[in-house]
Amino acid sequence: MRGIAKSFLGVSVLEDVDLDCRAGEVHAILGENGAGKSTLMKILAGAYQPDAGTILLGGEQVHFGHPREAQLKGVSIIYQEFTLLPDRTVAQNIFLGREPIARGMVDERRMEADTEHILRSLNAEAGISPRSLVRNLSVAQQQTVEIAKA
Repeated sequence: MRGIAKSFLGVSVLEDVDLDCRAGEVHAILGENGAGKSTLMKILAGAYQPDAGTILLGGEQVHFGHPREAQLKGVSIIYQEFTLLPDRTVAQNIFLGREPIARGMVDERRMEADTEHILRSLNAEAGISPRSLVRNLSVAQQQTVEIAKA
């Protein structure tokens, strides 16, 4: 991110912010309440549009008009508050809005198999069944489902 700026109702929240992230690195953005941390992340994830500046991904300039566009490029945000549907299964939560379709219907079998694959890739499949209702999961397991959704 280069030169990112954002204001709300004439109040500047971010001015000329640069941020470099590389694959495999872990980053922490620290600051007081109201410092613009969440705003910066929401710009990166496509939830907000910057007033100025650019976002580069793999050396190419990108513009995310919507969080889904960012997700398709591998950029997503996991919020502190869960966004899971408690009365739906793990698989249904992970694939919400992008369910695999076969013969005009949701392919539950494929969705569950893909969920198992995703959980295995996170080394998190133990104790989490794709068929489990989210409400029956521990907080740690729910956080894992949030990560799997991303």
